[in-house]
Amino acid sequence: MLETDDREPGVTGDRPDAGALRVAAIDLGTNSVRLIVAGVDGPDSYTVLHEEREQTRLGHRLHETGRIDPETGEKTLAALERMKAVAESFGVAELRAVGTAALRAASNGPEFVESARERFGLALEVIDAEEEAELALRSVRRNFPLGGDGAAVVDIGGGSMEVVLTTAGGVDEVHSLPLGAVVLTERYVGSDPIDDADWRRLGAAIDRELARQIGKPPFPTPVLVGSGGTFTAVGSLAMQDREGETGPVQGYSMTRDEFERQLRRLREMPLETRRQLPGLDPERADIIVAGAAAVVRLVRRLDVSRILINDRGIRDGLLLEMISRLGAGRGPIDRSARHRD
Repeated sequence: MLETDDREPGVTGDRPDAGALRVAAIDLGTNSVRLIVAGVDGPDSYTVLHEEREQTRLGHRLHETGRIDPETGEKTLAALERMKAVAESFGVAELRAVGTAALRAASNGPEFVESARERFGLALEVIDAEEEAELALRSVRRNFPLGGDGAAVVDIGGGSMEVVLTTAGGVDEVHSLPLGAVVLTERYVGSDPIDDADWRRLGAAIDRELARQIGKPPFPTPVLVGSGGTFTAVGSLAMQDREGETGPVQGYSMTRDEFERQLRRLREMPLETRRQLPGLDPERADIIVAGAAAVVRLVRRLDVSRILINDRGIRDGLLLEMISRLGAGRGPIDRSARHRD
């Protein structure tokens, strides 16, 4: 499903004037491709001009084959080519396109990156888990007052979950876990609605990974700031229940109990019922249970009491990085030769 702000390039309104500096970011994940185009207002400040998303499921069956499927690969390349053209129609000073878990894991990931470069000149970077986590944290630093206490910054996609444990906005620990919503669904969810056996297998797998990588948290983290489709979807459902309507979920605050209550509700529903829920993207309905289960088991381990939603995530971090560098007069980085090995 394609989501856009319904405004076409060149339309005036709340946009910067034609001479304003513009930047764009493409985030290629395991589940979907997202584009954001922004006009620069000042240091660490921008106006969103255009956003869109297309679900391509680049990581479909990746855990079984170790390779990007040819059909989903072609679909994703077509989406990237179109989004690159949209970004360029805005006259952006810089476009940065990054790939995350699926491209890191796929044995033919380098071939995919080369295809994007050769076919339509897109310099697609495959960023490592640490950079992905740092971009998410950069977005959180801009949008949320973390203070001096411990907090967790979490970004969950289709293929992985990045967890940053932070105090006073600094990085204490970074963990990249194979607990993405698509991966978990394809591995452990074979029933509809999920039956007790699948539910136990799913929970045990999540807990094993959390114990192996995080173990006992090094300090209290009562607050978690989460980005990614799982957080925004559950936040939208909670908002619908609480306020009778959905709206922007940026900064939306939920208690741990509220999040768990939404998971219990989703777990009990068959897929077709979930697809009809107000506030839930029908294309996310098949993977939301596994993604939310991973979040709930993480917040229990970290003893989180409050969850705040950051609906920008790494795309916001990418824009802020570009704005900072261009504002300092350093110009765009030539990435055309990177990530081809």
